[in-house]
Amino acid sequence: MPDEVMLTRPFWSTWAEYKEPVNQSVVLAFAQRIRDEGFSLNSHMEIDDNWESCYGEAEFDPTKFPDPAGMVRQLKAMDFKVTVWVHPFINFNCPSFTVGVNQNHFVRDPKGKAGITWWWQGQNSGLVDFSQQSARDFYNARLIKLQTEVGIDSFKFDAGEAFWLPYAAKLNDSDSLLPNSYTTHYVNSVASFGGMAEVRSARLNQDQPIFIRMLDKDSRWGYDNGLKSLIPTLLNFGIVGYPFVLPDMIGGNAYGSEIPSKELYIRWMQANAFMPAVQFSLAPWRYDAETVRIVKSILSLRERYQDELLAAARQATVDGTPINRPIWWVDPTDAETYNIDSQYMLGDEILVAPIVEEGSSRRDIYLPRGNWISGFDTILYTGPTWLRNYNAPIDVVPYFIKTAF
Repeated sequence: MPDEVMLTRPFWSTWAEYKEPVNQSVVLAFAQRIRDEGFSLNSHMEIDDNWESCYGEAEFDPTKFPDPAGMVRQLKAMDFKVTVWVHPFINFNCPSFTVGVNQNHFVRDPKGKAGITWWWQGQNSGLVDFSQQSARDFYNARLIKLQTEVGIDSFKFDAGEAFWLPYAAKLNDSDSLLPNSYTTHYVNSVASFGGMAEVRSARLNQDQPIFIRMLDKDSRWGYDNGLKSLIPTLLNFGIVGYPFVLPDMIGGNAYGSEIPSKELYIRWMQANAFMPAVQFSLAPWRYDAETVRIVKSILSLRERYQDELLAAARQATVDGTPINRPIWWVDPTDAETYNIDSQYMLGDEILVAPIVEEGSSRRDIYLPRGNWISGFDTILYTGPTWLRNYNAPIDVVPYFIKTAF
């Protein structure tokens, strides 16, 4: 299993709240505000994009982070572990680019020369070739140095998809004609950094005890990568064998002018309540005291059922059963369950049906066969049945516990 603390406690990222201008003072002030607001159950602080001196150098920018080791010590004194965002690219302007070329650490073209690629933060970049042991050692050694010299606990590993390979790439293995084998090598290599590691891509990596992150979600309501896509994505990951799903940040990534409304933020938090992990970036106190109160109540609810969450996580390591399951999982003979994409299960006994429609405080909920007690008002229902126009005001997440009586 991944780190149990990541399963049971929320953690915080700098990305959506601060984006690329992040620096040492921003990180420390963010951490202090989290503590001051009374969010005491903290897993870790994740320092996201643009902390490096240049992209791929794996060293803190000395101007933005004049004392990274001191910063990490302060964060740990506030009860945070610390992770940083990393990726498999090294940009042309980095000193390590020359090392990568000279020592053949980059994915090569058919002529054996370093293939140059592009990504969202660089147009002339080398891509570390994780199909080679020497390249894996080179890449991992630099991250180990961050751990030993700075105190970083683990890493958020971005990218890794075959999409980023340079043209006509040649990999160093028997699967060289299968570009997606690059992803397999990448994830297998970075999984060595332990149970706090997270990746966003995977291929044949179901055996690795790490979190698989959903791709960046947009701060909107719809199926177009917004809130409505959260549960279908969660269920799909589990069905294909990746139970340790890391949903994207509460409220999405706030790209451009897409700052989530208070309503969207709260409903997003409620939808995420019984999923394997909770990640914050946009701060609940940017809204009002009611938002902070509701978020804390949902975290308390999550803590109440952490034993059920851990039990489902342990089961996943034994037989591959998803932590979060579709409704049809508990009764595959009930065709009524097949088209429900806005409800999910935690294990076999907790059914979650959040509000995912803007401006709504009611929804239809389907309960499969069995007896179900509402976690909100303890009313007993017997399924299979539809609960029409079930009332769920802004501070309520509908969930039901299966019972034997």
